[in-house]
Amino acid sequence: DSIVETRIFDYHGESRGDLIYTKEMLLAVGDKYEKQIAEDRAQDERFR
Repeated sequence: DSIVETRIFDYHGESRGDLIYTKEMLLAVGDKYEKQIAEDRAQDERFR
């Protein structure tokens, strides 16, 4: 498992505790946006 930057940069929470993400929660976000992340990485590939 690795952490990658995405175009998702804003999160909303009603309280400070809502913005604390566990590894499982971060992986769920990655699963939800997997297609978008893969497309973005493919576009950036020439710069890596």
